[in-house]
Amino acid sequence: MREEIMQYHLWVEEGKYSVVRKALQRLAKETKAPPQLYFTFDPRVSGVQMDKMLCAKYAEEMTILLHDQFWNLRIKEDLFSVELAFDDQQYLIVVPFRSLRSFIDPDAKFALQFYPPKEEILTQLELDQERNSKVIILDRFRKNSSESLE
Repeated sequence: MREEIMQYHLWVEEGKYSVVRKALQRLAKETKAPPQLYFTFDPRVSGVQMDKMLCAKYAEEMTILLHDQFWNLRIKEDLFSVELAFDDQQYLIVVPFRSLRSFIDPDAKFALQFYPPKEEILTQLELDQERNSKVIILDRFRKNSSESLE
């Protein structure tokens, strides 16, 4: 029996993140006719940072458009941050790549769907319970039966 199982699904997800990273880097350099890039992400994933008002409005999923009305785009290995305007007010949003659910470039007719591990999603209730208590919820650290093959 093999000791180490190939984790192709994880490698494929990392490859998709690399595509998104390169698209963002190109967008950051584009001065004329920038592409329209849509990002859908899960705000419940650890590491996502955004204003409480936006969290309340987009509790489970948020889609942002980066085209020509964004500021201070920063791209790192594992996340990107950008400032966007909502109701005439600018907000900083930090999006870890692992929180992405989809990426769409309609001009190029290109789209990616992401399938992150279930343990990446923390419910707001779990976060609040951990912040306000000395009890740590262990359920998200347990492997489910489909992960036991890894």
